[in-house]
Amino acid sequence: MDDFGLLNPAWAGTRAAELTSDSAFGQAMLDVEAAWCRAQIRFGTAPATIDDAVAAASHIGDYDLGAIAAQTPDGANALIPLLSALRDNVSTHQAAAAQYVHRGATSQDIIDTALMLVASRAGEHILTNMKTAVRQLSAMATEHAHTVMIGRSLDQHAQPITFGYRVSQWVEALGSASQHFETVVDNLPLQWGGAVGTSTWWVDYFKADQPEADPMELVNRQRDLLAQELNLLSAPVWHANRVPVLQLGQTAFQVTAAAAKLANDVLTSVQAENAELTEPTKPGRGGSSAMPHKNNPVLSIRLKHAAQEASGQLNTLQTGIISNTAERADGGWHTEWSALRGLLRLTGAVSEILVELTDGLEVHAKAMRHNLGIHGNAVFLGRLTQWLAPIVEAHGAAEPGSGKRLVESISTTAMANDDDLAQALVAQLPDGVVTVKAIEKILDPSGYTGGAASIVAEVHSRYRKWSS
Repeated sequence: MDDFGLLNPAWAGTRAAELTSDSAFGQAMLDVEAAWCRAQIRFGTAPATIDDAVAAASHIGDYDLGAIAAQTPDGANALIPLLSALRDNVSTHQAAAAQYVHRGATSQDIIDTALMLVASRAGEHILTNMKTAVRQLSAMATEHAHTVMIGRSLDQHAQPITFGYRVSQWVEALGSASQHFETVVDNLPLQWGGAVGTSTWWVDYFKADQPEADPMELVNRQRDLLAQELNLLSAPVWHANRVPVLQLGQTAFQVTAAAAKLANDVLTSVQAENAELTEPTKPGRGGSSAMPHKNNPVLSIRLKHAAQEASGQLNTLQTGIISNTAERADGGWHTEWSALRGLLRLTGAVSEILVELTDGLEVHAKAMRHNLGIHGNAVFLGRLTQWLAPIVEAHGAAEPGSGKRLVESISTTAMANDDDLAQALVAQLPDGVVTVKAIEKILDPSGYTGGAASIVAEVHSRYRKWSS
């Protein structure tokens, strides 16, 4: 039975689904076992003659994953039946080679390390996509650094911003989250310690074989070779320390959470009432089975869906980790696996969606300008009174402290009557206090975006090199 994602449009059909599939995990377990044999050969604890036999047996396509899954409950992990099948397969190529497979290792070594291997492979895919998405968004932010639109606070119109500024905040969130994730992916640790993490089998072996040497020094050197084979960090044993898994899951979730912010903003802006953005489309996408006029923003919907599901996966992962006991948790360890896989799968899907969305997102500057004018000059009342009240008081047109009330009174009356605000203020204030030209400058939204353009430039500079 295969899970194709019929109930999960966030990741169905993605490359991320392939990189985190049961086949991918099964292949990762075989890769760890094969790498361990190569490490033994390089260290001199196994003959070179076993290499071809082990390599020939290390293709997941040769194994019946359905049968292995059916046997998994008997040992509560998939490595046990896969290992049995692997040894049988190796034996058909060379009977003597099977004894070196999994020698001195335990199921947790293979499963933990295989999950790190899956994370490494999925992580490379995710980071490649995230750099592309951040690069495309940075270009968009720069292009629209001065494209004025209304800012929204608590779902209400606030002060003017620029669209480039809004995009720069997407870049900041996605860029910083991706860099945190990258740091973890670049330091994914090998897990190798035997039954309870103390490498007892190999300590006994080296004590007998080389009694004059420190057995743990030899254990560590052989472990280093395995790490090299798998391109993982040769780390101290973390058999009972689940923080590496936690860090991986949490930083993956940061990426999906950052993507959700972008998705939420796009979903607001594509609404017919706003019409500020349009998602890229293609034949067959965004349609409705009952309403032919619709063009649903399915890319952003998928991003939001992915983040919401990832939140649950992260909670499950954390629940498993806080259930950690002794040298191997009774159920907590098992809880980590599918949750971590789910986080990596969803984050990978998010990265793919972002590449497409950020490449083809259409910006409608005229609609942004139109929406900015919905509340007319009321948006500028705070700025107007802050600037004009001290001037009014300095000219004696109002008592100290009452200039703001006077300006607000004239302004609100003028706006209620649909009068020209600048003309009304000039007419009702003493001569020489203010000019129409000065007021119109204050009411120009392009001059009321603060440091938006500078922030865009700062963010672009911060992530330009990383995303290139």
